Amino acid sequence: MMSKNLTVVEYVIRRLADLGIDRAFGVPGDYSFPIDDAIEASDKLSWVVCSNELNAAYAADGYARRRGAAILTTTYAVGELSAVNGVMGAKAHRVPIFHAVGAPSTRIQRRRMVTHHTLGDGTYNNFFDISAATACVSAHITPDNVVSELERLIREAFRLSQPAYMLIPEDFAKMPVRGTPVKGTRLTSISRGRSNSRNSVPPSKPFLPDSKKPGRRSSFRRSMWGVTTPKQTYFPSSSAVAYRLP
Repeated sequence: MMSKNLTVVEYVIRRLADLGIDRAFGVPGDYSFPIDDAIEASDKLSWVVCSNELNAAYAADGYARRRGAAILTTTYAVGELSAVNGVMGAKAHRVPIFHAVGAPSTRIQRRRMVTHHTLGDGTYNNFFDISAATACVSAHITPDNVVSELERLIREAFRLSQPAYMLIPEDFAKMPVRGTPVKGTRLTSISRGRSNSRNSVPPSKPFLPDSKKPGRRSSFRRSMWGVTTPKQTYFPSSSAVAYRLP
């Protein structure tokens, strides 16, 4: 069970779980341990540990398509960067995923200490813009702003139907929330933007020839491949044709 005086990560997890999300996907990491622990302590969430961050991102994407939104958690730098392709795909297809990333403590960052998961240059904002680019909204979470910023992340994620990215330093993660927590609203009561996945690829029918076997169309430019007589494999269940070199 979570403590009565909520910490930053406890509040984040409880607020997102109040939306009706009942699973969190991710890979544990030392900087994200406070987030992982909060998920473990929650009686509203199940922790789905994945083999790697990319798989976790795709799993969260699939869950969000069925349930309306998902939680993805990774560790700083190496973890979040491994998830980039999956989260960017969710952005392209307008799928809301709340990507919570654990960062090194503010003490480590202030002292510009050289530590793992960094480039060894004492800079700790190297990766924020990369992960933020995979989302429609992003935030640095602190005990002072967690209530207001989390509401902004939720509002924008559902308004644009795209991922939201939040970076939470490990020391801030364990500090008490300053402010009045917001009672959550379930997904069924939230107005959301519509996915553009149907419009992301134009209809293929106008571009297909009238023949039932378009791969045999004489206008096919074999010269493009440098093949004079390509071997053709036809798939009965599809109009697609696979060409392979002799």
